Amino acid sequence: MDDLLASRVCTALMRIGTKMATGFDQHFAPLGLSQAQFRFLLAVWEEGGEAGIAPSALAEHLLVERATVSVLGNVLVERGLIERRPGEDRRSHKLALTATGGALLQRAVPRAVGLADYTLGTIEPAHLLALRDQLALIEARLRTAPPPEE
Repeated sequence: MDDLLASRVCTALMRIGTKMATGFDQHFAPLGLSQAQFRFLLAVWEEGGEAGIAPSALAEHLLVERATVSVLGNVLVERGLIERRPGEDRRSHKLALTATGGALLQRAVPRAVGLADYTLGTIEPAHLLALRDQLALIEARLRTAPPPEE
């Protein structure tokens, strides 16, 4: 067995992720969105719904730093795509889609589905299900176990 198998798979995932992010950026450009902004809007809708989602919960869901949510959130608030709503106490807030953000997301989702179908269209459904399950294991590991110190 290859002693560097895990390293090679991680490197391949990084290459694929970079290529997919670039492709999605190009695909969403006519809508004025980046793939990061699309994922942000989609997560706000899927995870927060009408009530909205706390920035910390959004960061956890997206596997990004809270500062990234803050920067992206500010851009999307300025564009009128999301709004800040009162949170559980005076010091907190939730992020929710505006009507404009919801309309843009409705236009973007079919593009995302089409590109995903193109990207993964040569993979049999059973293999896609297995891949989804394997990726869920990786994601769970990243959520629960910090990487070891050097």
